[in-house]
Amino acid sequence: MSGLNRSSSAAFKNGGLPPQELLDDLCSRFVLNVPKEDQQSFERILFLVEYAHWFYEDNSVEKNPSLKSFTLKEFTSLMFNSCDVLRPYVAHIDDIFKDFTSYKVKVPVTGAIILDVTFERCLLVKGWKGTSWSFPRGKKNKDEEDHACAVREVSFFPLLCVLVPLPMKAF
Repeated sequence: MSGLNRSSSAAFKNGGLPPQELLDDLCSRFVLNVPKEDQQSFERILFLVEYAHWFYEDNSVEKNPSLKSFTLKEFTSLMFNSCDVLRPYVAHIDDIFKDFTSYKVKVPVTGAIILDVTFERCLLVKGWKGTSWSFPRGKKNKDEEDHACAVREVSFFPLLCVLVPLPMKAF
């Protein structure tokens, strides 16, 4: 955990790149110490890398602005280059990432429309660094029932939320 809140001097020396200790910590938390079944396909591994990316952005960059913020593709390349178990696949990272993004859009999402007690306003959310508003929703986990995903997605809101008036003509 100490690598997550390091002083900014290491980041400045690396041009904002995360120190290797932090990358090792992320690899350990999100790639190595997961059930073996989650390490059996690149789709599952890339979802783990995506979780690591969110954690990095939320817990490292936010607390240490000298660290560089990355796109998911950049972060994936960084993780594959720094994590021993992923390094053998670096030469194929473009194809792996392309296949993942194609797969990811096919994963179903569920959520809910949350109304206030007057049925005049609904809850809309926008993800961190998001540009558009939507109802709370998220991708289903492997073997997750629709209702379980919807409950999981609307049970917490670490997102920017707003209640907006509903045009009653829409009903």
